[in-house]
Amino acid sequence: MGNKNSKTNNTDILVIGAGVAGLSFAIRMAEKRPDLTITVITKTTEKESNTSYAQGGVAAVWDHDIDNYKKHIEDTLDAGDGI
Repeated sequence: MGNKNSKTNNTDILVIGAGVAGLSFAIRMAEKRPDLTITVITKTTEKESNTSYAQGGVAAVWDHDIDNYKKHIEDTLDAGDGI
């Protein structure tokens, strides 16, 4: 805690992780609450996140006419062998 090289930053919202989930959250919060300061941190560089390693892509419910969250969860658990 007494490190001379440490730096303190103040922020209203700290997002840990710069993958799809973290950046999506940060963007939505910035749109909804432009009065807040939002900081996103990542463990490596801006261009690297675990999202880029997702072999099956990124899945989500986009069209509620043909898909829903229950089916999405079932598909995800099936693809992940129940994990």
